[in-house]
Amino acid sequence: FGVCKHRFKLMVAAPEYTLQTQAKIPLALCALHNFIRIHDPTDNAETSNDYLVGSTQTHFRTEINPDHLSGHISRAEKNRASIMRDGIANAMWEDYQRHLAEYE
Repeated sequence: FGVCKHRFKLMVAAPEYTLQTQAKIPLALCALHNFIRIHDPTDNAETSNDYLVGSTQTHFRTEINPDHLSGHISRAEKNRASIMRDGIANAMWEDYQRHLAEYE
């Protein structure tokens, strides 16, 4: 995954896609990476100049700006996401309260 995260900066930031689309991204990028490796044997993503491998950890020299990976999020979309998040949290809380009441 480290090589794919280096090659495809999309894997480093949180993309603004549906959960179903996000679940497909890593597999698609790994397949694309393998395709590149098969058809361009000289490609060496693991040792390019932007990629440093330490003794126990991989470090990236370039900073990733998530704003460059996703489009502008409108106020309406932020409000819709907040309402959905709050609805999920409230439903979870109510379910937890019902669960507690069953054991009293």
